[in-house]
Amino acid sequence: MGALSSLTNRIFFACTLLATLSLGFALYFVNERVSHEAEAELRRGLEEAGTLVDQQRASLTDRFARFARLVADLPKLKAAVATGDPPTVQPLADDYRTQIDADLVLVTDRRGIRLGASGLAAQSPPSPPAPPDSADELSTFWPHEVGVLQIVSVPILIGAQPSEVLGRLTIGFVLDERRANELKDITGSEVAFAASGRVLAATVPREAQARLEPALQSDGVSTVTIGDEEYITLRRPLEDAPGAPSALILRSRTERLRFLSTIRTGLLGALIVTVLLATILSYAVARTMTRPLAAITRAMGDVAATGDLTRKVSLHSRGWDDADARLLASTFNTLTDSIARFQREAAQKDRLLSLGRLSTVVAHEIRNPLMIIRASLRSLRREEVTSGELREAVSDIDEETDRLNRIVTDVLDFAKPIRFELAETRINALCRSSAEAAEAGESAPIITLDLDPADPVVVTDSERLRTALVNVLTNARHAVDRAARVPAGGGVAVVNEPLIEVRTRVTPKRLHISVRDRGVGIAPEDLAHIFDPYFTTRRAGTGLGLPIARNIVEGLGGTIGISSRVGEGTDIRIDLPVAPPDSPPGQVH
Repeated sequence: MGALSSLTNRIFFACTLLATLSLGFALYFVNERVSHEAEAELRRGLEEAGTLVDQQRASLTDRFARFARLVADLPKLKAAVATGDPPTVQPLADDYRTQIDADLVLVTDRRGIRLGASGLAAQSPPSPPAPPDSADELSTFWPHEVGVLQIVSVPILIGAQPSEVLGRLTIGFVLDERRANELKDITGSEVAFAASGRVLAATVPREAQARLEPALQSDGVSTVTIGDEEYITLRRPLEDAPGAPSALILRSRTERLRFLSTIRTGLLGALIVTVLLATILSYAVARTMTRPLAAITRAMGDVAATGDLTRKVSLHSRGWDDADARLLASTFNTLTDSIARFQREAAQKDRLLSLGRLSTVVAHEIRNPLMIIRASLRSLRREEVTSGELREAVSDIDEETDRLNRIVTDVLDFAKPIRFELAETRINALCRSSAEAAEAGESAPIITLDLDPADPVVVTDSERLRTALVNVLTNARHAVDRAARVPAGGGVAVVNEPLIEVRTRVTPKRLHISVRDRGVGIAPEDLAHIFDPYFTTRRAGTGLGLPIARNIVEGLGGTIGISSRVGEGTDIRIDLPVAPPDSPPGQVH
C-alpha cells in the first residue's frame, strides 16, 4: 500500500504541501523584495555620499580661493613683493599660511622667482600652475606622498585697469587622511584619495589600501573585499582631465545588509513553525474526516468476518469531526438497524410460514405416538390383562405422552418471539452447566471443557444461551452415539481426541464458543439445510433444536456457523458480543 493510498495521508500531504509552497513563495518574494530594496538603498546612499564628497571638496576649494584673492589684494603683501626681497616676503608667507590654515603658501614675482614658500612648498616646492605674469586664476591637483594636493593660484596685481602683475600667490591644501576622516563623519562612508593608480590617503587601514586599487579602473560602482567584509565603491574624479586624481567612496555591503540575515532567519523560523502547525492541523483535520470512515471500515470488516449484518459503528462523535463523515456513520448505523429489523421480521415470517408445514409434523410425529397410545388403551380394555401387560401399556403411554409434550414444546418455542433478559453471566460456569445437562443419563462423561482461563463475564441471557448450548451438545452427543454404532471400517476416523470438546475464548469485544464432536459428520447435501426448521436426519428428532439455537444466538446479536466432514465430525462456532449494543444489563427485549 502506497503512502498516498490513505485518505488521511492524502489530505495531510496536500495541506502540508500547500502550506509549504505558499509560505516558501512568500518567503522567496519577501526575501527578494527586501534584498532588492536594500541593494537599491545602498546604491542610493553611495551616490548621495559621492555627491556630498564633491560638495565638500568644492566648498573647500572655494573657501581657499577666496582666501587667496583676499591675501593677494593686501597692500602689505604687494609692497613686500614689489621689493623683490625674499627675506621680506618669507615672514608674510609663514604668517598667512597659519592664519588661513593652509598646507602650502607660495609667493613668486612676475618672473617666477620664489620670494616666499611655507608649509609643503618649503619641503618640496611645486611649480606654479600658470605663467608668473598671467592674470588668470587657476586650480589644479598634484600627487603628494601624504595625499592629493589641491592648489589655487591667483595673480598679485597693482594699479588701476589695466593692472600690472607683480607676481603670483599660490595656496594649497592636502586631501589626506585627516580630511578623509572629516568626509567619513559627514557621509557615513569610507573615503580614499588616489592618483596615478595608487591610493595615497584613506580611512581604511593602510594594509588594506592596496585592495582598493582595482576600483580605480572602474568608472561606476564596483565591488571590493577587505577582510571579511564586502564593499561597494564609487569613483569620483577630482577634475575633468585624463588621469586626474580621484576620490573613492566605500560603503560596507556586508554591514548594511546584515539585517537581512536577521530577517531571513526570522522568516525561515516562521516558515518552519508554520509548516509544523500546518502539518499538525492538517493531520487533525484529516483525522476528523477519516476517523468515522475508519470506524465504518472496521464495522464492515467485522461484518465480513462474522457474517453479522447487524453490527453497528461504535463512533464517539466529537464536535470537530467532519459532519458528512458523521452523517455517513449515522446512516450506516441506521442501515444496520433496518437490516436487524428486517431480519427479525423475516425470521418471524419464516417461523410463521414454517407453521404451515406443521401438518406434516403432526401427521408424522404426533400420529405415531397417538397410534401407540390407542393400541395400549385397546389392550387395557380386554377383560383379562396381566400385570406385565398393564405395566408395559402404562409405560408406553407415559413415554409417548412425554414425546408428544416435547414436540409441542419445541414447536411453540420455535414459533413464538423470543424475549431476552440480559444480565452479567460467567460464561465458563454456563458451559459447565450446559455440558452436565447434555450428559444426563450417560454412564460416563464424554464432553471435555477447554475454557478461557480468564473466566470471562459477558452480558447475555444465560437461560436462553444455555438452551442453545444444550441443543447443540445434544446433537453432538447423538452424532457421537451414532458413530459408536458404526461397524469397524465403516468410515469413521479413529482419532486420539476428545469425543466432544467445548472451547471458550474471549477478546475485548467478542466471545467465541466452539463445540467440536468426533461423530459421524454431516453429508454435504444436508449441511445447507441443517438450520432449516423440521429438517432432521434422526428418526426421533423434530428438526427444531438447531433452528432454535440459531434464533437465540442471532437474537443475542451473535452468529452461528457450522463445518463438517463425513466420518470426521462437526464443528459449530458461536460468536457473541461481550455486551450487546445499546442493551444495558437487565434490559428485556
